Amino acid sequence: MQPDFLTYRFPGKEIVQQIGDIEEVVLTDELEGFIFSDFNAHHFYKFNPTQENLSVPTEFHVHDIKPYVYSTREYLLQAHSFLNGIAQFQLDKAVFSRIKPYSFPIDKAHHLFKKLCETYPKALVYLVSSRKLGTWIAATPEILLEAHKSFVFTMSLAGTKKASQNTENWGDKEKNEQQLVTDFIESQLQKVGAEQIELNGPYDYQAGPVTHLRTDISAFLPSGKLTKVIKALHPTPAVSGVPRDKALNLISSVEAHDRFLYTGIVGLLSKTDATLYVNLRCAQLQKDTAYLYLGGGFTPQSIPELELDETENKSKTLISCMYSLNR
Repeated sequence: MQPDFLTYRFPGKEIVQQIGDIEEVVLTDELEGFIFSDFNAHHFYKFNPTQENLSVPTEFHVHDIKPYVYSTREYLLQAHSFLNGIAQFQLDKAVFSRIKPYSFPIDKAHHLFKKLCETYPKALVYLVSSRKLGTWIAATPEILLEAHKSFVFTMSLAGTKKASQNTENWGDKEKNEQQLVTDFIESQLQKVGAEQIELNGPYDYQAGPVTHLRTDISAFLPSGKLTKVIKALHPTPAVSGVPRDKALNLISSVEAHDRFLYTGIVGLLSKTDATLYVNLRCAQLQKDTAYLYLGGGFTPQSIPELELDETENKSKTLISCMYSLNR
């Protein structure tokens, strides 16, 4: 039977290649290893390595069920419905996502992984292929949680412009969106008993073809219970909305697709340490097509056509690298 495999590289670290299998697990204080979760953190998966730093398989696990893809007209219609929901439920923000197909042969996935590592040294880059999950690849810039014993670090990453645009004058929409995420994270850290919370930002942070507003947030957690922090933070308003529960209800009622691993948790976890990211700039790979999962933060002032443009800009993180390999 074809084994599962996982290849990943954290910023500033060496590439790790593993063969093994993925199992569904429960998030507990005893959980250790490389993990994935779905968007709502209802399902967690752990990779169990049996061999490391050997040649990984060249055959991939492929899920044949194609995810639902909006046409441009459908996206705009649903986006207007989403905006109506924001007004109806009096939300400050909610994230609406879509899936963009792009022609790319799965047998070039290992080359794409290497290209992403070269292009995005500050991102977590991974490629996973398993019977349970299919094949996914990502170059995500957003840290959910870095922790070492009682010290924890996270970030608020929200508000987006093209990297080529002038970022000296951010609009009120982007500033407010970023502040909402920052306020939520600070409040959630306080709820779990974090102390000495420090904020640094917001400042411009370039992530490939786009620039975000970013605020760094650090604190001390006397209890050392990392699962408390993970559950408190995820999903952050950067991928869900504010208030979170109402935003999640709106997302589930309007989005036509399952986000699956997109905007879930990905990274390494142990009893005392964590290096966990939000699963952004990711794609599900099938035989000849990459399905890119893309989202935009909607506020009451959002214009659907501009939000569509934002998702197109975010898609270039992966597409620019795929394009170079397709030539």
